[in-house]
Amino acid sequence: MQNVLKSIEFGNEAADDTSPKELESYFVEQDAFGTFLNPDKKLLVVHARKGVGKSALLKWTAIKQRKVNPETLVIECRGSDIARDKPITSGSILSPNDQISEWMFRLFNLVNRELAELAGIDVANHQSVLVRPTDLAKFKNRNLTEALCDHLQSMIANGIHASAEALARIKSYKHTWILIDDLDATYQNTPTESISLATFFSACRYFLQDVKGVSVRVTMRTDVWAMIRRHDESLDKMEQYVHEILWSQRDFLSLLASRVKASMIALGLELPHVPSHVQRMDADERLLQLVFEPRMEWGSEYRVESLGPQREVEAYKIFYTLSYERPRWAIQLCKLARESALNHHAIRITKDHIDEIWGEYGAQRIADLVAEHKHQCRQVDELLNAFRGANRLMTRDELFNWIRNRISNHLEPRIEGVSTRSPRDIAQFLYRIGFILARSERPDRSYEHYRFDQMPDFLTSRTDDDFGLKWEIHPCYREALDIQKLNQSHKERFGRLRKRY
Repeated sequence: MQNVLKSIEFGNEAADDTSPKELESYFVEQDAFGTFLNPDKKLLVVHARKGVGKSALLKWTAIKQRKVNPETLVIECRGSDIARDKPITSGSILSPNDQISEWMFRLFNLVNRELAELAGIDVANHQSVLVRPTDLAKFKNRNLTEALCDHLQSMIANGIHASAEALARIKSYKHTWILIDDLDATYQNTPTESISLATFFSACRYFLQDVKGVSVRVTMRTDVWAMIRRHDESLDKMEQYVHEILWSQRDFLSLLASRVKASMIALGLELPHVPSHVQRMDADERLLQLVFEPRMEWGSEYRVESLGPQREVEAYKIFYTLSYERPRWAIQLCKLARESALNHHAIRITKDHIDEIWGEYGAQRIADLVAEHKHQCRQVDELLNAFRGANRLMTRDELFNWIRNRISNHLEPRIEGVSTRSPRDIAQFLYRIGFILARSERPDRSYEHYRFDQMPDFLTSRTDDDFGLKWEIHPCYREALDIQKLNQSHKERFGRLRKRY
């Protein structure tokens, strides 16, 4: 049997740093993603948690559109790019209508700037090419790129140099795709920022009503969408355009199998022979068996309902749970487990290898959580580390008492601009960022988990206990919060490094 594990590396973790060829080699095309490519769907917003694949979906969309139609202009940007300019409208921006107008000007100028640069115009030195409020009447009910090309040509007539060949090229664009990633990158839950973000979506709708030949795709975090959706009633009209990226266990099987397959093809390794009558799921499982032990023990302490009551489960189901259903985290876990397996001269990843690096992996997950939410609460790392040694499962009263004794009696965290010692406020923040989950238990001892985006009202009431729910620290964080297990994981890590060098 060939030692595939020794050769493969599971690919890049970040879609931003991946070449189009590599991304296409292992991108998992969920059925729902096809809608994202439809130009007749003028506006679509996708929300997901960090590491679930928002950036990968936008990059895949850009690759597909450029391949399908060379007469398509594809603009990829981050939310910070579209929000970075100084206000275009004069005076203070106070009302929601003012903010809608401001966002519309930014969208026009996002495309206008791209076209100007393609035409060889230095926008930084020729601010006059930017669209102004008085220009909007010229664009109404017209194809956007055609209207903006006419606008640029009028500027060129006033002495601004541009390439005639480039102008002819950009005039050939029949459709424009605007792909905005992480619209809410630095969002804080304040009325000002909530209104600003909510008015962006109204601006998108008006923008797409006014011009032709444009499709807009936007990504943002799931918890942020849940908050602004409740903040602004006008977003009722947006619900039909909003989708969430969710990964099933079957999708995760495809994800891991595609990573193994892509690596083997890139390295020229022989793929296992699979008869044509074998179903895709069985074929994917055969691929995984080259690098993972087919079934692994999964103790009842960590069992989740979706895994069923058995003590042995397929490897991909464990990765599904420990990665919090996030592909990026799953790949990081694969890489750490692979390193452990190779250190023990194994040809497959086993549960022992996962156990060995679980604490180290959990420490990375906590570091990710801190980095993602530090702008919302500077003391977020202290809040998380206050749970060292805590029970993994607590009632509401036990959770509040733990927070009171370990946090509120010692510090007053500032959460999104507001200082608080309230255990309820602190617990709600931890629930919102995904550190704790709500758990509803049934008489047959099975249970269901709920995230903030699914049930945002939990922990808000002062008069009830949220139906007697319990609160659980997610498994991906638990080992790192047990200092003994974390120390053991670090000891193994440094032992592997010493042997390597």
